[in-house]
Amino acid sequence: MSNYYRPLRLWCCASVFCCFTASAEQVPVIVNLMENSHVCNSETETARLAENEQLQEMARALVEFKATKFCFILPSAAAVQVLEQHATYIKFDYKSQVLYTFAKYVQVQTQALAQEQTY
Repeated sequence: MSNYYRPLRLWCCASVFCCFTASAEQVPVIVNLMENSHVCNSETETARLAENEQLQEMARALVEFKATKFCFILPSAAAVQVLEQHATYIKFDYKSQVLYTFAKYVQVQTQALAQEQTY
């Protein structure tokens, strides 16, 4: 008799799990990057530079002259989707590319704040 109810119990557990995962999805956070942001394609390089402000400024001066293997200057301001946020840098999606930049290049206003202000 218990084997008869087993598929029903599994179906109930699966539907409850699906409800929780659907409600746990969050609205993507969109932020604006400032014009001429220092952007990297390597998280390890970004984390290394984020630890030392002087090293970060030297790396920026280098990429202003010529883009490197890991970093470049994003010439125009851009709205990007934040994938992860760390204390000193963010991981974001820009034109289907995963990139990293430092917190000082992120403008404060987000899409969620903009929507709240319209109401």
